[in-house]
Amino acid sequence: MGNRLSLPDRPKPPPPSSSPSPSPSPQALTKVTIFGAGITGMAIATLLPKTCAITIVARDLPGDAPSQGWASPWACAGWAALGGTPREQAMQLDALAWYRAVAAAHPEAGVRRVGMTDLGVAADAWFHGRVPGLREVDGGVGYESAVLDPGVFLPWLRRVLEEQGVKFVRVGTVRSLGELAYLGGHVLVNASGLASLTLKDVRDDAVVMDRTYTALVKSDYRDAFVRRGKTEYSYYFGRGDGTAVLGGISEPVDSVVRTVAEVRADLIRRAHENLPDFFPSTRPEDYTFVRDHVGIRPLRPESVRVEREVVDGQRVIHAYGTTIGGYMLSFGLAREVARLLDEYLFEM
Repeated sequence: MGNRLSLPDRPKPPPPSSSPSPSPSPQALTKVTIFGAGITGMAIATLLPKTCAITIVARDLPGDAPSQGWASPWACAGWAALGGTPREQAMQLDALAWYRAVAAAHPEAGVRRVGMTDLGVAADAWFHGRVPGLREVDGGVGYESAVLDPGVFLPWLRRVLEEQGVKFVRVGTVRSLGELAYLGGHVLVNASGLASLTLKDVRDDAVVMDRTYTALVKSDYRDAFVRRGKTEYSYYFGRGDGTAVLGGISEPVDSVVRTVAEVRADLIRRAHENLPDFFPSTRPEDYTFVRDHVGIRPLRPESVRVEREVVDGQRVIHAYGTTIGGYMLSFGLAREVARLLDEYLFEM
């Protein structure tokens, strides 16, 4: 699948140059460094040409012990149409197609095809005629979608990439893209997510944060459900392993952190209202909670950033800002990065 992971002492980065890094010879592999090992970074590595020698560098890597330091392992990871610009819409459709293909070919990957009930959207929404199995239901639409278990999928994808020659290198806190110049890549892909807010040579003020709450509970629910309300956004993704993700609570990071009891009560109330056949009780104590998730999520409400820029002599492709849609846009965003890389290679 796809076109495709050591911890050396870190030498001192060379001083910035005024011109882009040297071009590869026609016989040499194009060296690509990807900063970020979340779903975005690994999706990009998957879809870059085989003529690329790829190194993924990050502080957190798939397979690490659970940490609140990065978002990808904690995502609900189900596909629902988000909207956005035509470019972002195309990314979402590409990602859905990729996940559904993987679900069919690699059941060990932790990806499942599911039926989605999406309430609060019109049958003539932007994805009309563009998603499989679209049909009208009371209050919205249904269509064929996909659900992922990040705890299974991320390590699986890392193994696939390593088998294809992609290297994974752990680094400490990176304060600028220039600090990665020592790796000697011809092109650097910035898939750092939230870090793009603080990187000295990026400092994207359009990146903000919010706090999210979800819960993983024991449940026989196996499909996907979204309700887009005026005051509440609720979603449920059945993972097919006897658990389901309950979600829909997000708030500014400067608000008071909710208690576990408060979050569970809110999520169970919504689940009962939306899926009473699977969540018949309104009492949290009547359910088995596997895990309570409280995470920080990077947002870029303005739009996803996917563009080229030469930063202190490095050819850079920025690829971040997927807001709530890291998994929903991932492989579509990766196709855009591959196209931008091709533009660089043509110029070189």
